[in-house]
Amino acid sequence: MITSKRDEQPSGRSASRKIFSWLNALVGIALISWGLWYIAREITFSQIAAAMSLANVSLILLALLVILSTQAAKAWRWQLLFHPQEEKLTFSAVFWAVMLGQLVNTAVSFLRLGELARVYALYQQTNISKIRALGTLVLEKTLELITLVVTLAVLIPFVIVPVFMTERGFTIGIAAAVAFFLLYLLAYQTEWVIRALRHLLRLLPPALAARLLRWAISGLEGLAALRSKRALAQALGTSLLIGLLSVITPWLLFLALGLPYGLVEATLIHIVTTLAGAIPVPTPAKLGVFEAAVMFMLSQFGLDNTALAFSYAIIFHLLIVLPQVVFGAIAASRTNWQWRAQPLPPEAPLPQSTHSL
Repeated sequence: MITSKRDEQPSGRSASRKIFSWLNALVGIALISWGLWYIAREITFSQIAAAMSLANVSLILLALLVILSTQAAKAWRWQLLFHPQEEKLTFSAVFWAVMLGQLVNTAVSFLRLGELARVYALYQQTNISKIRALGTLVLEKTLELITLVVTLAVLIPFVIVPVFMTERGFTIGIAAAVAFFLLYLLAYQTEWVIRALRHLLRLLPPALAARLLRWAISGLEGLAALRSKRALAQALGTSLLIGLLSVITPWLLFLALGLPYGLVEATLIHIVTTLAGAIPVPTPAKLGVFEAAVMFMLSQFGLDNTALAFSYAIIFHLLIVLPQVVFGAIAASRTNWQWRAQPLPPEAPLPQSTHSL
């Protein structure tokens, strides 16, 4: 049977993806093996078991409840960023889309494909434009950066913050401020942006120009919450709530393991684990990186019991990952998600009028 080059290309790309996946898996296994070897040199399993046996199960379950509340608050914030609200955009649809995205990010953490999975799942359930959803995600990530920087700024007067945190926080703060300013301008200068795009896209073939313009208009719709004081205030308030819940979780685990630390140390743990989560590593769920970040900060606090620090990091990580896996698996079944997503039907064309923007 004769095959054309067009027929051969997909199989070639598929082979490349398989090789890349195997290499990624091997690197991940090597890093995990090295981490286990290093831990075995420093800590015995009997020490870890002894440390965990002292944990307060009730407080650990309370911390798990706080984490679940954090996930619900994240879904609620994403729903608020769609403005004006639509009847088909239910909290249930948004929640399961968020959990699916977190599952994908947990499984393939270095590629950050979870955001695309969220958009796919939401479109499948509500038929809301994927480009519009991406626009809301850009705004959401900007709000997360702003919340992180505000948290760090509030913390600085009360504790000596490590230099790497202040330096990275300063960089993130500038990036977040610039991004928010640009998004704000785009939200309030929509008509001008569309006119400019129409002028630039005249150089392209009409069909391609129309498609790009349709995408641009849809993406700008995702920033509509910036033009509503109420929607923006609700999104900012929800972001602050998420930040507070993210600090309460490590604090409850301090109490559960009898560690003499308070909210300031819990805030530092939250910031460091968030920054560590941005590091692209091939291990699933940032395994190893998360534990190393937590144990480093505990050592900075003066904790010299390595087994206790490791136990704290393991419990903390499990409480974060387990809901993502369990609820993410449920979300995958509800949204008919496949790791190799099927082609989506084309989105309906957007109206030429931009008054709704």
